[in-house]
Amino acid sequence: MHSTIYQIAERPILPDEYVGADNVEAADMTMIDYCQEVSKEERAELIKALVERILPAGMFSLNPDGESLTYKGGFTEWSREYAATLHEKAAAIDETNLFKYVGPVYRLQKAIANPLATDALFITSIAGDSCFADRSRELMRLIGNLQIGARLYIGAILDYHF
Repeated sequence: MHSTIYQIAERPILPDEYVGADNVEAADMTMIDYCQEVSKEERAELIKALVERILPAGMFSLNPDGESLTYKGGFTEWSREYAATLHEKAAAIDETNLFKYVGPVYRLQKAIANPLATDALFITSIAGDSCFADRSRELMRLIGNLQIGARLYIGAILDYHF
């Protein structure tokens, strides 16, 4: 199956700072068989999909430059709902299902690692020559520190197979 890797930062990302398909590594609970750059046309559609379908509804708007997003608020409400979801999943765990292969523990782990429940991966930091494409938890952690009106900038966008 295919999905998307987004490089996202709180500052503009210059084209020569874009991560390449050769230096992306899979973080915990992710798997990348291979990845490749997307076309300019696909890029525009994928940025639009990020705002309209992946990020929590109404939390961001796409700026006229088509390359950055403006935070409109809503993290507190979203995190309250997310915490309730985690509590519900944790409450489903008991001694009879604790070690089931695909049971409530697994579903709780997935919800913690990937609060947006998306196959998209996100690169929010780069260390040296490599970077890790991670589930949505690190992205939401970054968003949780934003002030209304803050911008997020899109760098590389890669298609990946898993």
